[in-house]
Amino acid sequence: MIKLIIADDEYFIRARLSKIISEKRQNIDIVSICEDGEDIIKCLCNSDVDILLMDIKMISISGLEVSKYIFENKLNIKIILLSGYNDFNFAVEAMRYGVFDYLTKPISEDALLESLDKCIDIIEASKSLPKDRSILLLSAFFKKENRFIKSKDIHDIRPLVIKYMSNSDKESYINFIKENVKDIIENYNAYTLYKFIYEILNSLDVKYHILKDLTLTQYMHSNIFKKDIKNLEQLENILIETGIDCMSLNIVSTKEQLIGKQILDDIECNFCDCDYTVTEIAKKLGKNPSYINTVFKKVYGNTIKQTLSDYRLKEAQKLLRRSNLKIIDIAAECGYSDIFYFSKRYKAKFGYPPSEESLKQNL
Repeated sequence: MIKLIIADDEYFIRARLSKIISEKRQNIDIVSICEDGEDIIKCLCNSDVDILLMDIKMISISGLEVSKYIFENKLNIKIILLSGYNDFNFAVEAMRYGVFDYLTKPISEDALLESLDKCIDIIEASKSLPKDRSILLLSAFFKKENRFIKSKDIHDIRPLVIKYMSNSDKESYINFIKENVKDIIENYNAYTLYKFIYEILNSLDVKYHILKDLTLTQYMHSNIFKKDIKNLEQLENILIETGIDCMSLNIVSTKEQLIGKQILDDIECNFCDCDYTVTEIAKKLGKNPSYINTVFKKVYGNTIKQTLSDYRLKEAQKLLRRSNLKIIDIAAECGYSDIFYFSKRYKAKFGYPPSEESLKQNL
């Protein structure tokens, strides 16, 4: 269970947040509900906490001060700040203390749950790292440890893998495995390679249930680390063969694949429209929004909303790297009318704000 603290000086906000999370996320245990930063710090001294969801302005000790306390004491806690003000200066200061996300009141249920889910994904990914000799085995493939350990985005792996599987696209899947392994060996480290393998197999299990009664760690041990792998080519072949074997199990209908492809094509043509929504896509196809979302997730393993968001951010990243446009103009080009919301989503996806993109490229 993920341990969470809720903190806000307004009773009705605390009650609403607690109600939403309790009803919608059974994997979250609310260990405490506080109304002040002083209460939070006392709780942190007595309880193990994974996520802190708190207001930025509270009576005696503010949310920013609590964030600073957590940062300076090196506590492994993800922070989501809440504010009644769309103040970019607050966000900048919060990011100095490693705040994970910043939500502006009134907070929608979707925005809250999306932020929590992304936070939990990162927490669980870090917990899934092996404590055995797996990392040592993978380290043998690296000629040197990279000085700058950058964060490789693995959120795009699942939809891409499921897309290749659904379309029985062997060539693209093989190239995807080889290109990513090469990139990791040249620019990252053994932990990143482990997480890549983990996410590939996890993606295949989402669609084909390859684990059966095993945990993913047990499956990796039996099918990869227990084998006598002497080089990267052998490792790549295991991932490739596992994926190609899964392709023979495809059960998605041709009609569903066609609808999924139509939606993807529509996203590519219209992602720059700030008012572009799932409802609009459904109208074009003459279908119910709930139906097309179900079909799309079955085909690609991700929701339309998340795919649209990922596509916009990827296009924004390309523009930041290749053009001299201002960030506010790039945000508008990619379907974001709110520069603050764009910056928040960008940091949540890539691990750093858009203003640092050029710095990352120079590492």
